[in-house]
Amino acid sequence: MKFALVAGKKSEPSPRSRALCAHCSSEMIAKCGRVKVWHWAHKSRVNCDAWWENESEWHRNWKIQFPEEWQEVSHLDPVTGERHIADVKTDSGLVVEFQRSPIAHEELQSRESFYGNMIWIVDGDRGSLDKSYFDMGLTRPLSFEPLVYGVAWWSQSRLFSNWSASQVPVFLDFGEDCLWRIHSFDNKTKSGYVVPIYKEWLVANCIQGKPIGAMNGDPSRPEDYRRQWVEIMHPPVPRVDAC
Repeated sequence: MKFALVAGKKSEPSPRSRALCAHCSSEMIAKCGRVKVWHWAHKSRVNCDAWWENESEWHRNWKIQFPEEWQEVSHLDPVTGERHIADVKTDSGLVVEFQRSPIAHEELQSRESFYGNMIWIVDGDRGSLDKSYFDMGLTRPLSFEPLVYGVAWWSQSRLFSNWSASQVPVFLDFGEDCLWRIHSFDNKTKSGYVVPIYKEWLVANCIQGKPIGAMNGDPSRPEDYRRQWVEIMHPPVPRVDAC
């Protein structure tokens, strides 16, 4: 975790410091090595949230785009008493989860059901060749208002297959200024539609509490682009007249 309570104050780790977990009050130890990003760890080695993912520099770089008080916020279900830690929870109630490792379908459904108003930002550059396959499969724009691209996925990676099951917006981060929202994906044809959005625009809209769908025009009828997709992927064979 990035934060723990030192003398009751939300603090980042420093060498040889100790603190209490802001979520379960267990003792925390600062991990300040040379390889991994500095973080707090539970002394008992038992994480208080089974959904928590070990933090990387990628996670940390995303979190700092948001106010500190919105980072690592406990989210409580008032009915069941279930509690989890949101990576970011804005003043408008939007939860932003940053995910690098694969996630089981059951957990995906559970987390989306628990948080409700949320989006995913997924590290699309985790696989060594995923960015290359994405670039190869990307078509020219199928629509300009809103801006929509087709994508064919030839990689063995399940990046698109796993995340197409989400019921909330999923944005793939390939380490560039532009993120790609998965609009839809067909696991049988290994093809789908993606919508680009600048990273800074996404962050700004989250901070300002604007509806996510309003940021990119969110196409609602992918079938409208299917004809163009077919023409791009399977262009007509030129006619050759006999001499």
